[in-house]
Amino acid sequence: MRRKKLKLRRSAVRIMSALFAISLSMVIFDSLRRDFFKVTNDDKIVVEGEFASKINPPIPPNTVSFDPKSKPTNTTIAPIKNAGFTDENFSYDRLSHGLLAIADESGVLSVDNPDKMVNLSEKHNEYYTVEGNNVMLNAEAVEALNQLMKNYHDVTGLDDFVVYGTTDTYTATDSVCPRYFAERSNGCTIDLALLGPGSYIDFDGLDAEGWIVENCAKYGFIVRYPEGKSEITGENYCPWHLRYVGRLHASVMAQKNLCLEEYIDFLKDYGVDTPYTHTVGATAYVVYSAESTGVTTPVKIPINSIYDWSGDNRGTYIISYER
Repeated sequence: MRRKKLKLRRSAVRIMSALFAISLSMVIFDSLRRDFFKVTNDDKIVVEGEFASKINPPIPPNTVSFDPKSKPTNTTIAPIKNAGFTDENFSYDRLSHGLLAIADESGVLSVDNPDKMVNLSEKHNEYYTVEGNNVMLNAEAVEALNQLMKNYHDVTGLDDFVVYGTTDTYTATDSVCPRYFAERSNGCTIDLALLGPGSYIDFDGLDAEGWIVENCAKYGFIVRYPEGKSEITGENYCPWHLRYVGRLHASVMAQKNLCLEEYIDFLKDYGVDTPYTHTVGATAYVVYSAESTGVTTPVKIPINSIYDWSGDNRGTYIISYER
């Protein structure tokens, strides 16, 4: 019996010793943990030493730390203004050049490219006649006029038109074109008459010949002083006086029933950022204007498109190109 009690005492001592050893180990481990991790009173852990530099690398300068509670920001890339354009300096004298420049008695126009002027008496086709042997006209206008007169003949069977003058038209009292227009100086106008019995007769825009008035815009021509616009143009209706402005501009004017003065004012509302677009056939065009600012004006022009320009002789440059 005594031996059994002694064995129990020894077992209790061993158990107590083991529990003491475990408790001592936990105390020592907790102390070491606190020293290593630096647990603060507010339960935040601060790691120091070489291990700390690995798990908490320093934040590089000029950076913003990530906040997981922050809301995502808009990362859409803003469009670059006037992308695809560059500046070209337009001199002040360009205002009097181009297919759209308006002339009056005090504002004579300039011939854009004298080397592009050709002798119409040598270049016209068989569907109309030319008065004189030295009748100069812009080469682009000559090509358009030949096509216009051919189609007129195809539709009507007639070939009775005469180009009575271009840059220099006979305007005496006995002339079928008695009025002189200052814009003739740009080399893009034609004065028409009709073949009569033994002489020329004036073209009044009527009868079968009126087809020219109704269809000339399709070929790039306008009746420069159209009917019902005399208060704006300052001239009476002159169906015999055509001006070449190009298919784009002629098409817009015909569609909107605008004379040249009205068209110039119309384009002032359209800049490079808000251009006017127009389609001729299968080709889409872009047109916009830029106001002259002095001796030279930086004008936005497309980088990857062939563009045309014209002054209006009133302070504005007009740019157009195929879209």
